[in-house]
Amino acid sequence: MKKLLAIALALVMVLSLSTAAFADDAIVEVDEPMEWSFACSATDNTCWADMGRQFGKYLSDRTGGKITVTVYASDALTSGNQQEGIQAVIDGSTDMCAHSNLIMSGFDQRLNVVSLPFIFESTDDVDALLGAGGAGYEALAPIVEGLGLHLLGIAENGFRHVTNSKKEITSPEDMVGMKIRIPNTAVLTYAYGDWGANWQIANWSEVYTALQQGTYDGQENPLPTADGGSISEVNKFCTYWTGVYDCIFFCMNQDLYDSLSPELQALVDEAGAWAAAQQRQLEREGDQQVIDKWTAAGVKFTYLNDDQVKAFQEGASKVAEEWAATCVKDYRFTEDQMSSLIDVFTK
Repeated sequence: MKKLLAIALALVMVLSLSTAAFADDAIVEVDEPMEWSFACSATDNTCWADMGRQFGKYLSDRTGGKITVTVYASDALTSGNQQEGIQAVIDGSTDMCAHSNLIMSGFDQRLNVVSLPFIFESTDDVDALLGAGGAGYEALAPIVEGLGLHLLGIAENGFRHVTNSKKEITSPEDMVGMKIRIPNTAVLTYAYGDWGANWQIANWSEVYTALQQGTYDGQENPLPTADGGSISEVNKFCTYWTGVYDCIFFCMNQDLYDSLSPELQALVDEAGAWAAAQQRQLEREGDQQVIDKWTAAGVKFTYLNDDQVKAFQEGASKVAEEWAATCVKDYRFTEDQMSSLIDVFTK
């Protein structure tokens, strides 16, 4: 009942945010024109970049054109380096950014809590926890702000679906020994290791060729990302599941945010929550488009039943404990810090 209530409240919140841009057209006074820079790791034709543009339009409309936002996709301001793209916002040379929790975790490992296996059953769960005001959002915002960033919204990279060139994956046994490329993050190394995979770490730019040559059997990513990498050309099996989730932190330099009037801060927060909610919806629509495209190209999609999901959940039952122990040992967080954070997402 508690979970259903949280989901219902989240849906009401998303619907209200979807109309917020048109519900109040009062102009917020801004003394001097401001042009802000927004950097993201995805390309200019993605909903990541669209989020920056929508955020900018929202602010421009409500400030009489006094605030504009320029989007720099593919982390163009830092020559494509995502870590440096985040650091530039922390330092203040860039005003805003949008990056995956898997990249942001390089600055604080706790941000990978959202990628623990099977903590979300559906996108409704995601909205309930990570939408503005959700318990997960409230738990993560202070961590982000501890980096010198103000959290504007949590957007979506999506559930990370597994593809491979060998066979359908319906159980952990099917993964045993399979060479699957994953990003360099402890949560995923523990998860895929516990499922029996021979996981491999490599730069995304190397993955297509490695799959083509048989160096790896498979990879895991949100579908739009995998489609952008032409994965359907080299992998013909896809397990579509809710095993691992990947979010996007939409952030602003904290000093810049603190310099704004209370009225403008409220508008910025409103615009950030709205733009993030819009991005999540666009990302989900993109999933279905890729499914249709890949199915036509001969990719076989596998959807797990409840018993099959349970087998993967049981196989990954120790991941949270393993990851928390690593964070305590290697990153000097306390056991209480880790357990209280994990509880928000798992209880």
